[in-house]
Amino acid sequence: MSRLPALTLLALALPLDSCAPSLPTAPDLSPVLQAYAMPTAVVDGTIMAEFAEEIAEAAEEIENSELLDEILDLLVQVQQDLEASTAKACNGGANDGNACTNDAGCPDGTCVTTGDLVLSATCSGGENDGDACDVGDVTACPNGTCGGGVVLPSPTGAVNVSYVCPGWDERQFDEDYDDSPDPANGAIDLFLTVVHGDIGAVVWGTADECQYLVPIEGDSCDAAGCFRESYDGGIALDLGPSWVSEDISELPVTFILEGNIGFEGDDFRINQSFRVVLADESFLEILVDIGDPALSETFNYIIAADGQGIRDATGVFGCSLEERRCFDESGILFSW
Repeated sequence: MSRLPALTLLALALPLDSCAPSLPTAPDLSPVLQAYAMPTAVVDGTIMAEFAEEIAEAAEEIENSELLDEILDLLVQVQQDLEASTAKACNGGANDGNACTNDAGCPDGTCVTTGDLVLSATCSGGENDGDACDVGDVTACPNGTCGGGVVLPSPTGAVNVSYVCPGWDERQFDEDYDDSPDPANGAIDLFLTVVHGDIGAVVWGTADECQYLVPIEGDSCDAAGCFRESYDGGIALDLGPSWVSEDISELPVTFILEGNIGFEGDDFRINQSFRVVLADESFLEILVDIGDPALSETFNYIIAADGQGIRDATGVFGCSLEERRCFDESGILFSW
C-alpha cells in the first residue's frame, strides 16, 4: 500500500443553519445495501455463461488496485483528526467540568464529549503559547489552555476533505523524503457527514487523476519495483452502522466506483459495487446486476481464502470461475 500523505485541507464541518452554504446531498445507498442483503436473481448456467467473464475481469481490476486502501486510510486519519479536535470534559466527580482525554482524568466521573468540534485551536499562555493544539489533548498546552479557533457546537452537516495523492515518485517510501503535496499527482475530494464529532456511514466524492504506487513486494519499491496506478471518477461507500466503535480494517465496507482505473499505462472502465475487508486481502464480494432496470435482479459473487461462491435468491452455494461450474454438498449444480 502506498504511503498516505498528510491531509492538505480539512474544511469546516458545516452546521445546518441559515448562514451556512448549501451542502451536497449524500447519495442514497440503501437500494445497493438491500441488493446485497436480499439478492433476487436465481443463478444458472445460462446466466454464468453470460456474466462469468465480466465477474473475473472486475475481480482482477479491483484486486490489482489499492485505491480502496488509500481511501479507507484517509478516512481513519480524518476520524482521528476529528476526535482530536472534539472537546471533552469530566461529567461528575472531583474534576467535574474540567477538560479531559479519557475516564482516567475524571476520578469518580466520566470523560464525555461536549459535542463541540474545535478547528484551528491554539495554546493561550504557558510554555506553548500561540502554538497550534488539539482540544482533545489535555497535554498540548502546559500551564496554558487550548481554545479559540472555529467552534462548531454539535455539528450536524458535512466535512469536505481534500488531499493530494502521493504520486509515482518511488522515493516517497524513504523516511527523509519531502512529501510536500504536488497537485500534479491528482487529488481526492470527499464529503462526509458528521454528527457529534463522528463520521457517518456514507462517504462520497470524486477522484481527479489520483496517482499512487503499489509495491509489488514488501512496503517499498526496492525489492521488486512498484505498479503505477491511478483512479479518475466518482466514489461512494458505506462503512456500516458500527464502524466508529470497531476497527475499520475488520469491517466489510461497501464501495461503488464509476470511473477509470489506471494500471501500468492501461485504463479500465469500472462501474461496479463490491465489498472488501482490509484485514482480509483475499475477501471480495461483487454485486452482479443483471436486471433492467438497475438493481431489479442481482446476485453476489464471493471470493474468499477458502474458495468462491454465489449468494442468490435460493441461498449460498460454491462456484469456481476457473472450473466453470457451481456446486453444493450434493454435487455439481450446473456448469457453463
